[in-house]
Amino acid sequence: MIAEELAKVMQKEIRKMVVDITVGDMENYISASEEADYLGMSKRTLYNRIDEIPHTKFGRVLKFQKSKLKEYING
Repeated sequence: MIAEELAKVMQKEIRKMVVDITVGDMENYISASEEADYLGMSKRTLYNRIDEIPHTKFGRVLKFQKSKLKEYING
């Protein structure tokens, strides 16, 4: 009985930690529209040049990590 309660508490805490990590990590990413504005190009140009621009896919959505974009711009 104590083990079951402990397992439930641990599961809740682990879920909370995963959500906190995921949300915190997502704050470091920007959308394609924000990225295009940041680079001074249209979204169409961004997508045409996507192979050379560092990005991550979350399902069908492209996200761009701010720190990697700075590296890309600086060269």
